[in-house]
Amino acid sequence: MLYPDFNELVRLGQTAQRLHLAAGRKTLATASGGYVSPFRGRGMEFHEVREYRNGDDIRNIDWRVTARTNRPHLKVFTEERERTVILCIDANATMRFGTRGTFKSVQAARAAALLGWQANGGNDRVGCLVFGDIPDGLQYFAPTRSRRALWQTLKLLSRPVTGEHPAGASLDDTVKHLDRTVPTGALVFIISDFLNMSSAFEKTLSSLRRRCDVLLVSVNDPADGDIPPMETVIFSDQGRQRVVNTDSASGRKAYKESWLKNRDLLEEIRKRQSIGLIQLHTNHDVYADLLPGLRRLGKSAT
Repeated sequence: MLYPDFNELVRLGQTAQRLHLAAGRKTLATASGGYVSPFRGRGMEFHEVREYRNGDDIRNIDWRVTARTNRPHLKVFTEERERTVILCIDANATMRFGTRGTFKSVQAARAAALLGWQANGGNDRVGCLVFGDIPDGLQYFAPTRSRRALWQTLKLLSRPVTGEHPAGASLDDTVKHLDRTVPTGALVFIISDFLNMSSAFEKTLSSLRRRCDVLLVSVNDPADGDIPPMETVIFSDQGRQRVVNTDSASGRKAYKESWLKNRDLLEEIRKRQSIGLIQLHTNHDVYADLLPGLRRLGKSAT
C-alpha cells in the first residue's frame, strides 16, 4: 500500500475501543472523561495559592509566595476533568519508504487513527499536527471534543503526494511550534522515523516536556538499518537523485553504522528526558505493536 486508505483509517475506530490509550489510568468518579496521567505527574492542574493549613502536603508549598509574604502558602491543584491529546505526525519524504509490509507513512497514519479514535471515544480533546512534505510544510488542527480535527488529519494523510514541497517543516521546527501552541498538561504523541534529528532536537523537546507529557512513537522499516544487496538502486529525495551500489559491503556497513548512531542518540534523548518510546514496524500489525507499548508505559508510571 503506497498511501493510507481513508476508509481503513475510519474503520480503525472500532479497533481503537480496545486500545486503552491511558493503560492503567485512574478514573475519577466525578469526571466526565478525565484521568490522572499515566505518563508523568499527578494528572492535576493548578487552581490557586492559599495559606498553609495543618495537615497539608508540604511538597506543595509555594516557596516564592511564602518568601514574599513571610507566611507559608500552598499551591492547590484540582483533578483534571478532561485532557487534550495532540497527535504530531511526520509526513516527510523519508516516511514514504518501506520494503516489508507497507510504507512507514501508512503505519504512522494507522497509529494516529488508533490513538485519535481512542482519545475521542474517551471524551478527550483531540488535536493534530502534520509536518513535512505537504503544502505549507505544517498544518495544525486545533484540539476539539468533536471528530473534526482527527477527520481532517486522516483526510490529509490519505492524499497522494503531488509535486515537491522543499520548504517542508523540520522535526525541530515542529516541536518548537508544539511548544508555542499546545496547552500545558497536554499529552503529545510524536509519530516519526526520527531520521532527521538535529543537535537542537533535545533542547526543543526538553522545553515541551516541561509543560506536557510526551510520548515518542518511532516507525521503522527493516531496511532503515540493514539495506539488502540489490545491485544499483536510484534513490530520490526532494527532486534530487542519488545512485547507490547496494552490493558494496563497505557501503552497507556505513549505512548500518549511521542508523545505529541515530538509534543510540534517540535512546539517549529518551532516557535523559524520561520520555516513553514505542517502536512500530512496517512488517508488523500496528495494533500489535502499539497496544503492548502503551500497556508497558502505563504500568511503569503507576
